[in-house]
Amino acid sequence: VERAPTNKTFGDVLQEVRQQYRVGEVAEVTFVGANPRNSAENATEHNFLTVERHTNTSGTWQVVQNDASWDTRGSLSQSNVTIEWHIPAGTEPGTYRIRYFGHYKKRVLLTRTITVPFEGSSSAFEI
Repeated sequence: VERAPTNKTFGDVLQEVRQQYRVGEVAEVTFVGANPRNSAENATEHNFLTVERHTNTSGTWQVVQNDASWDTRGSLSQSNVTIEWHIPAGTEPGTYRIRYFGHYKKRVLLTRTITVPFEGSSSAFEI
């Protein structure tokens, strides 16, 4: 069973991105995380992280990178997840955000736990 820090929940941002980056810099955000082994189905069907670009014309977010992309990095320690996006040459100027997806274990009975999905999102930032 895992616990988030006091006054926090899984997926909350602990260290936020800056408001603006340039190509070649590293956008970094830290989330309250959980053990990635809790997300066994996530590994085959979903992503642990995405970098998304806001499309003004449709008002939606489009995935431009994910955890399989060479330009993303993640490190896991002490229930915190730090995601780095090494912004590559050729990245279109625009509004971006970084999202994190995971699962945590929650005790529901004395001898029973369940796995609960969660997600977190950085603030929007400009490139």
